Amino acid sequence: MKLLLLMLLLPASLTAMELTPYTAHYSASFSGLRGEMTMALSDSGEGHYVLESRTLARGLARLARPRDMVDRSEFTLDAGQLRPVSFVAEDGTRRNKRGNTIDFDWNNQSAVTEYRGETRAIGLTDGLLDRQLLQIAMTNDLANGVTEENYNVVDRLDKKVYRIQVTGEERVEVEAGSFNTVRVERQRPGSSRASVLWCAPELNYLPVKMEQLKDGKVIGTLELTAYE
Repeated sequence: MKLLLLMLLLPASLTAMELTPYTAHYSASFSGLRGEMTMALSDSGEGHYVLESRTLARGLARLARPRDMVDRSEFTLDAGQLRPVSFVAEDGTRRNKRGNTIDFDWNNQSAVTEYRGETRAIGLTDGLLDRQLLQIAMTNDLANGVTEENYNVVDRLDKKVYRIQVTGEERVEVEAGSFNTVRVERQRPGSSRASVLWCAPELNYLPVKMEQLKDGKVIGTLELTAYE
């Protein structure tokens, strides 16, 4: 379920549209298990922002993940450049074995990431993101007419490249309403996993529907239920 949250990506500069605070609610399904996800962008003042997604498992899935699954990114805008400050991921289990924390030190051009008891320093370059900021990046690029792009992301203990490509336009109906959308595919080169997103221009290209695939088969979905 949480893998569906890792799907979006970044540009060099941002417009005010992409930084308008919002809260989006989704129904979630992964391997037959269901839950609810909320994603919210908030303005902390003085150019500081927080993007957080929080997923609550329902039914049998709640036994394995009794706590909320959380991805939380604090970031700034520096001369129009999106820069992550810190990232925290919690996996929803009691022990949080697959949790991840990343601290970004742009003055020293280094990020310290911790995952499964291992700590690693990663060199920073302009445009490098944490995985939660993929949403802001991709929606900004779509709004500026970009149809194909690669993005560099710190994910757990490594840098990874994500590629997006616009593959068409579709009308999509979900609980929150009916939307004209652009269809976007996202995949890491060589990975068996991919994501398909239907992004609505009238909601600043926020995804209203998402599917995660493995070896071409759908293993998870998100659908927008409400938007504020």
